Amino acid sequence: MEKSFVFPSVLEENYRDFEKVADEFLDGIRITGLNGKDYIVGNLALKEGLSPHKFLNSSPDDADYQLLGLTGLLTATQGTYSNLIVTTGFPFTTYQPFKSAAADFFKGNHQINFDSRTLGSRGVEKVDFSIPEVDVMTEIEGSVKYIRNGEIKDNGNFIIASIGYGTFEIALSQPGGLVYRTAHSSSGIIYAIKLLENELQKKYYINILTDQQLERAFQRGSILIKRKRVDLTEIRDKVLESYYNEVISPSIRRNILDEDFYDVDKIYLVGGGSLYQKIVELFNKEFEDVLKVEVVPSPNLSASKGYCIHSLELAKAKMGDLGLENKSSFTCVGLDLGNNNTVVTVNNDF
Repeated sequence: MEKSFVFPSVLEENYRDFEKVADEFLDGIRITGLNGKDYIVGNLALKEGLSPHKFLNSSPDDADYQLLGLTGLLTATQGTYSNLIVTTGFPFTTYQPFKSAAADFFKGNHQINFDSRTLGSRGVEKVDFSIPEVDVMTEIEGSVKYIRNGEIKDNGNFIIASIGYGTFEIALSQPGGLVYRTAHSSSGIIYAIKLLENELQKKYYINILTDQQLERAFQRGSILIKRKRVDLTEIRDKVLESYYNEVISPSIRRNILDEDFYDVDKIYLVGGGSLYQKIVELFNKEFEDVLKVEVVPSPNLSASKGYCIHSLELAKAKMGDLGLENKSSFTCVGLDLGNNNTVVTVNNDF
């Protein structure tokens, strides 16, 4: 059975004791004793933190990457000992320099201390898990695997556009693999959020807000400033159109040639930015005469689901090599450490 979990990719060093502040695990994540420090993570950091944050496109050597990664795997274990087969990934821009360090960090044995008092339980619990197999791929490849081997099952040629918080990526995918000449990375939705911030600063003092807090307001379409609700929907559409015209459309024009369109009849939109209707409208407007624009189901989960499919493939091979028959020997995990949200997809049905 496959299941996905999502929590905000934010954290804050915090030494306050919290007693029963949440009913669900994802709302009460407090990790203790990691490199001698205590942290609140995700929804709890947004609720109780003063400046919840994450570095943009952080490396596997950074504390925020490691903490969010271990928290994602803690979520996958559900608090019990597990053997995990893990696949994770990066955008094209950071894949080559980061892939080896990520594999080295995740592979092996881990222990993480979770303070369950936030959920009204007994206290700090030590959770152990082992990762005998890790693989790292690009986010685009993860989403392509989901499109080809998940519920969509498209075996033809298509263009894929991944619209994330930190990066926008485009590529032409054929059954034999990506056409790397067409693969390109550029700025993500943060580009539009920065435009929104510039507009707001003309009228309001908002320097105390982190990029992640601004992004949450951008998602909601409103923000509270001096106890007054400010509607952001009109300005959001305006900056999203600027972002599309200045970043997305030029990236596609530079990297997808007219010749590439002959054997392609659709473009798939993945990533959290695909949830903005304005973005979808602009794609439809530009490509209405040449391509069908399709937003995949739950586009914010697509990379994680593709990673999980890859982990299932690795697990089947691992079981064959070891002569194992018990399917419960491994839990397969797709871990998408996004700049906006961390998505964990878990499956042991193979």
